[in-house]
Amino acid sequence: MAASGITTPEKDILRELARRVREIAAEPDQQRRKQAWYRINGLRCGPIPVLLRVNSLYFKEIIPDSALRTSDTKALGYERQLRLKIWQWENIDDDSVTEPVVEYRTAVREPRLIQPNRDRPDVEHLGAFHVTPVIRTEADIDKIIEDSACGVDWDATQRNREWVEDVFDGILEPVRARPGSWTALFDYVCEIRGMDNLFMDMVERPEWLDEVMRRLWDLQIIKQRTFEREGALVVDNTYQHNYNGGLSYTRELPTDGFDPGRIRLKDTWALSVAQASVSISPEMHERFITRYEREFHAMFGLTSLACCEPVDRKMHLHRTLANLRRISICAWNDFARAAEAIGTDYIYSIKPTAIPISRPDWDIGQDEAHLLNILNQSRGCHVEIINQETATCLGQPERLTRWCRMARRVSEKFSE
Repeated sequence: MAASGITTPEKDILRELARRVREIAAEPDQQRRKQAWYRINGLRCGPIPVLLRVNSLYFKEIIPDSALRTSDTKALGYERQLRLKIWQWENIDDDSVTEPVVEYRTAVREPRLIQPNRDRPDVEHLGAFHVTPVIRTEADIDKIIEDSACGVDWDATQRNREWVEDVFDGILEPVRARPGSWTALFDYVCEIRGMDNLFMDMVERPEWLDEVMRRLWDLQIIKQRTFEREGALVVDNTYQHNYNGGLSYTRELPTDGFDPGRIRLKDTWALSVAQASVSISPEMHERFITRYEREFHAMFGLTSLACCEPVDRKMHLHRTLANLRRISICAWNDFARAAEAIGTDYIYSIKPTAIPISRPDWDIGQDEAHLLNILNQSRGCHVEIINQETATCLGQPERLTRWCRMARRVSEKFSE
């Protein structure tokens, strides 16, 4: 039995996969791909980068359980991760970058909040759920934050490091993963309060809702400052996924005065989203979301904004966020209005609709027409194309291969 606690055959499987990942990381095209992200993150003109983000909703369609050869829980996670990297390199023509590293988890303690009550009619398959409010009256406000304590378990973090050192020694470099610097507090309140109730609260009891949001945002800021003080932060300026956008390669981080022994929030990226804000007015968006986001964004070096909420009608608010660099453009936007509002001041991060590719009778022409429509209306912007909304490829990974080949071909027509 290896020091990591897994069997020698399991360790050999992981090391064999790691060697292949290291070979991929040495491929010359990795440098071209990195430069594409340095350019877009620096708001410089160049080819439009394309990225496929295989998410947890369908990664088992790419690497099914039957393809895995280890049994230890931690080994299984790393095996799937390595096989996904190899599969993506061998099957997907995008701008993903493979570095010769392996991440281990930073063991952090997050504040504990009351959990939403989600009722799923079908617990066996991916699908919708109904939310039953758990915050029913104004007096329930004190139930929301169950435990405000947060911090880092450095002993557990060190054990995580020792595990990957034992398994991948001499092949991949162990790198500590960043703790998350993203927030979606408005969406969270929608789940615990119920969207109908929350939208009525904005009209009938705005002062109470102000207090709810203030408590949660204050706790978010305390959490981030605690991670900073305890040395948990990581300079995420290379291969890391920029939350829901492209890759994080930038020469603007870390910022001036950087001390590697004391990484600051302003040396890192962050993200805020408010997907449930779609139908609220700019005035209410300012009161219940943006004024809190300003404090959050101001702490970091570079930031990203939005996910599945349209931004085209509220850019005058979003422009007040310090350090904003990347804005998610989902299918619910007026693409031309968003392009005019964003201009060349931010990254126009396209998230194409995932509906056509998930249909049994998929016609790739629908995806191509959709993407062409967005690119035609966003000419002159700093554009990236991110496929991350897919929920299923119906067990046909070759669909993703075809989609990326199409996106690459289409993007080249619009690249500067």
